[in-house]
Amino acid sequence: MDQKDKREGYERIVDVSLCHEYYNGSCCGFNVTPSSETAEIMRREGLLCRIYDGKVRIFAFCKPHQNVISKKMTLSFFVRASISEVWNVTRFDNVAHDELPVANVSCSNGVCVKGRKKSTLPELQQIFGVLFLLEVVLEPEYINHEKYLTCTVKIPTKKLRWCYCVSGAYANKNLLINDSLKTDDPVRFECIERSSRFSLYVSQREIPIVSGAPPRFQLLDSATSKVLMKCLPNANAKSIAKTKTGQDGGSIFVAECFVNP
Repeated sequence: MDQKDKREGYERIVDVSLCHEYYNGSCCGFNVTPSSETAEIMRREGLLCRIYDGKVRIFAFCKPHQNVISKKMTLSFFVRASISEVWNVTRFDNVAHDELPVANVSCSNGVCVKGRKKSTLPELQQIFGVLFLLEVVLEPEYINHEKYLTCTVKIPTKKLRWCYCVSGAYANKNLLINDSLKTDDPVRFECIERSSRFSLYVSQREIPIVSGAPPRFQLLDSATSKVLMKCLPNANAKSIAKTKTGQDGGSIFVAECFVNP
Protein backbone atom coordinates (compact mmCIF):
# COMPACT_ATOMS: atom_id res chain seq x y z
CA MET A 1 0.00 0.00 0.00
CA ASP A 2 1.28 3.43 -0.90
CA GLN A 3 1.81 5.32 2.37
CA LYS A 4 2.37 8.73 0.78
CA ASP A 5 -0.14 11.53 1.11
CA LYS A 6 -0.66 14.13 -1.61
CA ARG A 7 1.31 16.61 0.49
CA GLU A 8 5.01 15.99 0.01
CA GLY A 9 6.83 14.75 3.08
CA TYR A 10 3.74 13.41 4.83
CA GLU A 11 3.36 9.72 5.47
CA ARG A 12 0.34 7.75 6.60
CA ILE A 13 0.91 6.41 10.11
CA VAL A 14 -2.67 5.38 10.98
CA ASP A 15 -5.32 3.70 8.85
CA VAL A 16 -8.35 2.60 10.87
CA SER A 17 -11.50 1.25 9.22
CA LEU A 18 -14.87 1.05 10.98
CA CYS A 19 -17.13 -1.66 9.62
CA HIS A 20 -20.53 -2.84 10.78
CA GLU A 21 -21.49 -6.49 11.05
CA TYR A 22 -25.07 -5.58 10.12
CA TYR A 23 -24.03 -4.29 6.69
CA ASN A 24 -22.02 -7.44 5.96
CA GLY A 25 -18.77 -5.75 6.97
CA SER A 26 -19.05 -2.58 4.87
CA CYS A 27 -17.66 0.76 6.08
CA CYS A 28 -20.79 2.89 6.18
CA GLY A 29 -23.14 4.54 8.63
CA PHE A 30 -20.57 6.44 10.70
CA ASN A 31 -19.83 10.11 11.36
CA VAL A 32 -16.45 10.61 13.06
CA THR A 33 -15.43 13.79 14.93
CA PRO A 34 -12.17 14.36 16.87
CA SER A 35 -12.48 15.56 20.45
CA SER A 36 -11.39 19.14 21.13
CA GLU A 37 -8.32 17.84 22.99
CA THR A 38 -7.38 15.61 20.07
CA ALA A 39 -7.77 18.47 17.60
CA GLU A 40 -5.34 20.50 19.72
CA ILE A 41 -2.84 17.62 19.96
CA MET A 42 -2.85 17.13 16.19
CA ARG A 43 -2.38 20.84 15.60
CA ARG A 44 0.51 20.99 18.07
CA GLU A 45 2.22 17.87 16.72
CA GLY A 46 1.69 18.78 13.07
CA LEU A 47 -0.49 15.75 12.32
CA LEU A 48 -3.01 15.66 9.49
CA CYS A 49 -6.27 13.74 9.78
CA ARG A 50 -8.41 12.55 6.90
CA ILE A 51 -11.85 11.23 7.85
CA TYR A 52 -14.01 9.38 5.34
CA ASP A 53 -17.23 7.43 5.90
CA GLY A 54 -15.94 4.69 8.16
CA LYS A 55 -12.22 5.45 7.78
CA VAL A 56 -9.78 7.46 9.91
CA ARG A 57 -6.34 8.16 8.47
CA ILE A 58 -3.61 10.15 10.19
CA PHE A 59 -0.49 11.51 8.50
CA ALA A 60 2.75 12.80 10.00
CA PHE A 61 5.52 14.88 8.46
CA CYS A 62 8.57 12.64 8.12
CA LYS A 63 12.15 13.88 7.94
CA PRO A 64 15.09 11.55 7.22
CA HIS A 65 16.82 10.21 10.36
CA GLN A 66 14.30 11.85 12.70
CA ASN A 67 11.55 10.34 14.84
CA VAL A 68 8.03 10.62 13.47
CA ILE A 69 6.48 11.21 16.91
CA SER A 70 8.20 12.32 20.11
CA LYS A 71 6.03 10.55 22.70
CA LYS A 72 3.09 8.23 23.23
CA MET A 73 -0.24 9.90 22.40
CA THR A 74 -3.90 8.91 22.58
CA LEU A 75 -6.24 10.52 20.06
CA SER A 76 -9.99 10.34 20.74
CA PHE A 77 -12.80 10.46 18.18
CA PHE A 78 -16.55 10.53 18.81
CA VAL A 79 -18.38 8.19 16.43
CA ARG A 80 -22.03 8.88 15.66
CA ALA A 81 -24.50 7.04 13.43
CA SER A 82 -25.04 8.67 10.04
CA ILE A 83 -27.77 6.12 9.20
CA SER A 84 -30.69 6.05 11.62
CA GLU A 85 -31.15 2.27 11.68
CA VAL A 86 -27.58 1.83 12.96
CA TRP A 87 -28.91 2.80 16.40
CA ASN A 88 -31.47 -0.02 16.33
CA VAL A 89 -29.10 -2.76 15.20
CA THR A 90 -25.97 -2.07 17.28
CA ARG A 91 -25.30 -3.79 20.59
CA PHE A 92 -21.97 -3.85 22.42
CA ASP A 93 -21.65 -6.73 24.86
CA ASN A 94 -20.53 -6.19 28.46
CA VAL A 95 -21.13 -2.42 28.39
CA ALA A 96 -23.41 -1.05 31.14
CA HIS A 97 -26.21 1.45 30.54
CA ASP A 98 -24.24 4.29 32.18
CA GLU A 99 -21.13 3.51 30.13
CA LEU A 100 -20.00 4.49 26.64
CA PRO A 101 -18.37 1.79 24.50
CA VAL A 102 -14.71 2.64 23.84
CA ALA A 103 -12.81 1.00 20.98
CA ASN A 104 -9.11 1.34 21.84
CA VAL A 105 -6.72 0.56 18.95
CA SER A 106 -2.93 0.29 19.10
CA CYS A 107 -0.05 -1.58 17.49
CA SER A 108 0.76 -3.39 20.73
CA ASN A 109 -2.75 -4.58 21.69
CA GLY A 110 -4.78 -4.45 18.47
CA VAL A 111 -8.47 -3.67 19.00
CA CYS A 112 -9.95 -3.71 22.51
CA VAL A 113 -13.55 -2.68 23.29
CA LYS A 114 -14.68 -1.87 26.83
CA GLY A 115 -17.11 0.40 28.63
CA ARG A 116 -16.24 3.73 30.26
CA LYS A 117 -18.40 5.76 32.63
CA LYS A 118 -20.16 8.52 30.72
CA SER A 119 -19.66 10.83 33.69
CA THR A 120 -15.88 10.79 33.01
CA LEU A 121 -16.40 12.23 29.52
CA PRO A 122 -17.63 15.83 29.95
CA GLU A 123 -17.42 16.63 26.24
CA LEU A 124 -19.89 13.80 25.59
CA GLN A 125 -22.67 15.97 27.05
CA GLN A 126 -22.15 18.49 24.24
CA ILE A 127 -22.38 16.00 21.37
CA PHE A 128 -25.71 14.36 20.54
CA GLY A 129 -26.03 10.76 19.42
CA VAL A 130 -22.58 9.32 20.13
CA LEU A 131 -22.49 5.59 19.38
CA PHE A 132 -19.01 4.90 20.75
CA LEU A 133 -15.59 6.46 21.32
CA LEU A 134 -12.63 5.54 19.12
CA GLU A 135 -9.23 5.86 20.81
CA VAL A 136 -6.15 5.71 18.59
CA VAL A 137 -2.92 5.11 20.52
CA LEU A 138 0.30 6.26 18.84
CA GLU A 139 3.31 4.40 20.23
CA PRO A 140 6.81 5.70 19.37
CA GLU A 141 8.39 2.25 19.59
CA TYR A 142 6.27 1.18 16.61
CA ILE A 143 5.57 4.37 14.65
CA ASN A 144 9.21 5.50 14.64
CA HIS A 145 10.25 2.15 13.18
CA GLU A 146 7.73 2.29 10.34
CA LYS A 147 5.34 -0.16 12.02
CA TYR A 148 2.25 1.85 11.31
CA LEU A 149 -1.17 1.31 12.86
CA THR A 150 -3.54 -0.40 10.44
CA CYS A 151 -6.63 -2.18 11.73
CA THR A 152 -10.37 -2.72 11.38
CA VAL A 153 -12.88 -2.13 14.17
CA LYS A 154 -15.90 -4.39 13.72
CA ILE A 155 -19.08 -2.96 15.21
CA PRO A 156 -21.29 -5.74 16.59
CA THR A 157 -24.86 -6.33 15.48
CA LYS A 158 -27.80 -6.90 17.78
CA LYS A 159 -28.50 -10.61 18.21
CA LEU A 160 -32.02 -12.01 18.45
CA ARG A 161 -33.71 -15.35 18.09
CA TRP A 162 -35.03 -15.56 14.53
CA CYS A 163 -38.64 -16.57 13.95
CA TYR A 164 -39.99 -17.86 10.63
CA CYS A 165 -43.75 -17.59 10.27
CA VAL A 166 -44.68 -20.08 7.54
CA SER A 167 -48.13 -19.80 5.96
CA GLY A 168 -49.78 -21.04 2.80
CA ALA A 169 -49.20 -24.54 1.40
CA TYR A 170 -46.56 -25.47 3.98
CA ALA A 171 -48.33 -24.11 7.07
CA ASN A 172 -49.36 -27.48 8.48
CA LYS A 173 -46.36 -29.55 7.31
CA ASN A 174 -43.57 -30.89 9.49
CA LEU A 175 -40.69 -28.70 8.36
CA LEU A 176 -36.97 -28.50 8.95
CA ILE A 177 -34.89 -25.33 8.64
CA ASN A 178 -31.38 -26.06 7.40
CA ASP A 179 -28.36 -23.87 8.25
CA SER A 180 -26.22 -23.69 5.10
CA LEU A 181 -23.64 -21.35 6.67
CA LYS A 182 -22.43 -23.33 9.67
CA THR A 183 -22.72 -26.99 8.87
CA ASP A 184 -20.38 -27.97 11.73
CA ASP A 185 -22.46 -26.16 14.38
CA PRO A 186 -25.81 -25.37 12.75
CA VAL A 187 -28.49 -23.18 14.27
CA ARG A 188 -31.53 -25.31 14.99
CA PHE A 189 -35.16 -24.21 15.00
CA GLU A 190 -38.12 -25.54 16.96
CA CYS A 191 -41.79 -25.24 16.09
CA ILE A 192 -43.50 -23.39 18.93
CA GLU A 193 -46.93 -23.05 17.33
CA ARG A 194 -48.79 -24.73 14.47
CA SER A 195 -52.27 -24.31 13.03
CA SER A 196 -54.00 -24.76 9.69
CA ARG A 197 -53.11 -21.17 8.81
CA PHE A 198 -49.47 -20.86 9.89
CA SER A 199 -46.61 -22.35 11.89
CA LEU A 200 -43.88 -20.59 13.87
CA TYR A 201 -40.28 -21.81 13.90
CA VAL A 202 -37.91 -20.10 16.35
CA SER A 203 -34.14 -20.50 16.53
CA GLN A 204 -32.79 -22.12 19.69
CA ARG A 205 -30.10 -19.47 20.02
CA GLU A 206 -29.64 -15.82 19.10
CA ILE A 207 -28.35 -14.88 15.63
CA PRO A 208 -27.03 -11.50 14.42
CA ILE A 209 -29.56 -9.63 12.29
CA VAL A 210 -28.07 -8.62 8.94
CA SER A 211 -28.64 -6.58 5.79
CA GLY A 212 -27.16 -7.51 2.44
CA ALA A 213 -25.68 -10.85 3.50
CA PRO A 214 -26.39 -13.96 1.38
CA PRO A 215 -29.40 -16.03 2.51
CA ARG A 216 -28.40 -18.50 5.22
CA PHE A 217 -31.34 -20.84 5.79
CA GLN A 218 -33.28 -23.30 3.66
CA LEU A 219 -36.73 -24.79 4.19
CA LEU A 220 -36.87 -28.60 4.03
CA ASP A 221 -39.56 -31.25 4.32
CA SER A 222 -38.79 -32.95 7.63
CA ALA A 223 -39.82 -36.43 6.44
CA THR A 224 -37.97 -36.51 3.11
CA SER A 225 -35.33 -33.75 3.55
CA LYS A 226 -36.52 -32.38 0.21
CA VAL A 227 -35.65 -28.71 -0.24
CA LEU A 228 -38.88 -26.72 -0.42
CA MET A 229 -37.28 -23.26 -0.47
CA LYS A 230 -33.58 -22.70 -1.18
CA CYS A 231 -33.40 -19.19 0.25
CA LEU A 232 -35.33 -18.08 3.31
CA PRO A 233 -35.17 -14.31 3.97
CA ASN A 234 -32.62 -12.98 6.45
CA ALA A 235 -33.82 -11.09 9.50
CA ASN A 236 -33.00 -7.37 9.42
CA ALA A 237 -33.86 -4.22 11.36
CA LYS A 238 -37.46 -4.27 10.09
CA SER A 239 -37.90 -7.84 11.37
CA ILE A 240 -37.74 -6.98 15.07
CA ALA A 241 -41.13 -7.99 16.39
CA LYS A 242 -43.21 -8.37 19.53
CA THR A 243 -42.67 -11.20 21.96
CA LYS A 244 -43.75 -14.74 21.25
CA THR A 245 -44.62 -17.37 23.82
CA GLY A 246 -42.38 -20.44 23.81
CA GLN A 247 -43.29 -23.98 24.78
CA ASP A 248 -41.96 -23.36 28.29
CA GLY A 249 -44.50 -20.59 28.79
CA GLY A 250 -41.89 -17.83 28.75
CA SER A 251 -41.69 -14.86 26.42
CA ILE A 252 -38.94 -14.19 23.90
CA PHE A 253 -38.12 -11.21 21.72
CA VAL A 254 -37.63 -12.21 18.09
CA ALA A 255 -36.71 -11.05 14.61
CA GLU A 256 -39.68 -12.26 12.59
CA CYS A 257 -39.70 -13.21 8.91
CA PHE A 258 -42.83 -14.16 6.98
CA VAL A 259 -42.70 -17.03 4.49
CA ASN A 260 -45.61 -17.65 2.09
CA PRO A 261 -44.43 -19.89 -0.77
